[in-house]
Amino acid sequence: MPITTPDSFETGLRNNQIAPLYFLFGDEEFLIDEALTLLLTHAVDESTRSFNYDQFQGNQTLLRDVMERATAYPMMTDRRVVVVRNIDCAVGSRKSDDGSGFFDYIASPSETTVLILTATTRSFLGKGRSKPKAPYDRIIEGSVAVHFRKLYDRELPSWVTQRVNRLGKKITPEAVEMFVSYVGASLRTLSNEIEKLFTFVEERPQINLEDVQRVVGVSRTWNIFELQKAIGEKRLELSVEIAERMLRAGEPPQLILTMLTRYFTILWRLLEINTRFRDQKDMAREVGISSFFINEYLSALSKYGLPGIRVAFEALLGADITLKSTRISHSILMQMLLLSIIRGENLIEEKENHHLA
Repeated sequence: MPITTPDSFETGLRNNQIAPLYFLFGDEEFLIDEALTLLLTHAVDESTRSFNYDQFQGNQTLLRDVMERATAYPMMTDRRVVVVRNIDCAVGSRKSDDGSGFFDYIASPSETTVLILTATTRSFLGKGRSKPKAPYDRIIEGSVAVHFRKLYDRELPSWVTQRVNRLGKKITPEAVEMFVSYVGASLRTLSNEIEKLFTFVEERPQINLEDVQRVVGVSRTWNIFELQKAIGEKRLELSVEIAERMLRAGEPPQLILTMLTRYFTILWRLLEINTRFRDQKDMAREVGISSFFINEYLSALSKYGLPGIRVAFEALLGADITLKSTRISHSILMQMLLLSIIRGENLIEEKENHHLA
């Protein structure tokens, strides 16, 4: 059976298509956990779940114990559910049965049991291999196998927007941009922070920028977005002032460097695709930003171009090395960095070379 997508998996459940064997795998554990919860909701009624649900950890169980529960008949309902988390820890690289009947079972699973197996991609894909190694090829062949890959950074804003919408609210593009940038790439953490936002806005139907600032703890004026905007406009004095305020407010300099690197990476990618896309919404989608901000980025791109972006990357790398290897004042380092970027000269590198000479 071919590997399916999370969307197809959910569509099947909504259509009440419950298979006897599922294999949920991938790098994104949070999505696997959510899929497992959704599958349980559809597969076994909560009123009889205590009689018809068993869960095992692959590193703490024997396959014969799993088979004993999987072949048992359900009580007061049509089917039972058996879950084995981290099945890779239970089967390892075993290619043949160990007497438990596991591989015979996955070839012909019971129609009165839903057996759900989970694993990580790394556990069964050999180095440099795209196809699963034995015995996982046999598991995939006999199951509804669903791949939950780790999302790219550019996909996170869309994921947050869709999740907020699915939970019954809307969120503005600028709020999403700030939310993702400050919370990070962990879907579990993003989900937890979304719950906090819902609690904060109460009955209000839309989450806006001010809500994110309050919940995530971002200053209304002195934040990375205002700094990026000032840098994009080449406003040196304002950039220095915002950076100083951020540092005084306790913003880690490493985070500022990371976010500015991301900013110039987006400019560089826009430069690459500028001739391939005519529609600005398509450009924004390709680089993973909201179309709300695309004009701001394109304006900055026109001011910097490839030479300016190259200098910015060199200055950011130099600042990162200096930050990790010296005790230089964070304020001075940030001033040198902003001077380098906005004036188009890598002053940090020049100073280091002068010092070495």
